[in-house]
Amino acid sequence: MSSVAIEFGFTPDQEAFRASVREFLKREVEPIAGRIDEEERFPLESVAKMREEGYFGVPIPEEYGGLGLGKIGYCLLLEEVGRVDASHSAILGAHTSLGAVPILYYGTEEQRRRWLVPAARGEKLLAFSLTEPGSGSDSGAVQTTAERSGDDFVLNGTKIYVTNGKEADTVLVLAGTDVKLGPSGGVTAFLLDQGLEGFRVGRCEKKMGLHGTSTAELVLDHVRVGPERVLGGVGKGFHVAMSALDVGRVSLGAGSIGAIEASLGASLEFAQRRTQFGLPISEYQAIQFKLADMAMRARALRYLVYQAAARQDRMGNDPAAWSRLDRAEKTRESATVKCLASEWACEAVDEAVQIHGGLGYIRGTAIERAYRDARILRIFEGTNEIQRVVVARDLLARGL
Repeated sequence: MSSVAIEFGFTPDQEAFRASVREFLKREVEPIAGRIDEEERFPLESVAKMREEGYFGVPIPEEYGGLGLGKIGYCLLLEEVGRVDASHSAILGAHTSLGAVPILYYGTEEQRRRWLVPAARGEKLLAFSLTEPGSGSDSGAVQTTAERSGDDFVLNGTKIYVTNGKEADTVLVLAGTDVKLGPSGGVTAFLLDQGLEGFRVGRCEKKMGLHGTSTAELVLDHVRVGPERVLGGVGKGFHVAMSALDVGRVSLGAGSIGAIEASLGASLEFAQRRTQFGLPISEYQAIQFKLADMAMRARALRYLVYQAAARQDRMGNDPAAWSRLDRAEKTRESATVKCLASEWACEAVDEAVQIHGGLGYIRGTAIERAYRDARILRIFEGTNEIQRVVVARDLLARGL
């Protein structure tokens, strides 16, 4: 009986990119991460430097202002950022996965030139807006409306929990164009620029974690827009949103690898240094098992994340060319990655706090910050309950 070896490796260029990102983060983000968390402010200085490095356009083709490194390169970036600070990961993710990629997938050439190119170059910041006071996991039940007025649309409603909402230059907004149809043709995606009449930022939430991000309410009061701001066609908003979330869920998985490895590295160092009853606590099996669990999860997750990223790279950037099977596999895989990654990351950070004992509970330490930041992973980009629904429905429809 023969066996088949499954191997995965990064190219020299990808490893060089990882090394350059790691060096940048050590120099520009790591020294300020704790202060940003304490001050609860958007990290303007480091974001400006990330823009200069091209990090806001990593998966976007060069012809549209990006670095052209695909989803694998993008996940390498998020993995490294996830090691250092979750707020920076969230800023990048909201801009790239949920803002830029949908324009790449569904935008007309004119829309790509107008909105995608400056976003990929880091000249404009993007955000994505789906959740409302009355709808979250039920993403097809949006109450924000977009009523026709001649060739234009007039949008009314309130969006909440918008990452980058305060700072974004352009927000991808999902609104209902036909309430009766719901997600099956009744939701449309719009590209709204800050400064449009009737479009304003409301309250910004105070959060448990991710203190370096804004989580804003957006208010739309008779916002009139032309058809050139419709992304993907009228009634196609649900497809736009789900395609974006498939990318976001995989990149969230990459950031989770970074969080696990940061927790493991800090715990390994601490356990070898900290002594109890005359021995380093790393000599005790109870601690060894915790370290082993972190290491195993990081390694398993790396294969899951980069397999999913590689699939999305192979599928390309034209949704019209994707087969039904490709779509189904991509969605199940993305849901699997997001669910496992977020839960494993939360467990790893929790165990890191336990290993550090009282020190891990002290405000201002990297472990304590990571503990608060990690909890949101099981909620945003679709709650883990929803991920299990996605996987289960696909199992029932297609089997194993």
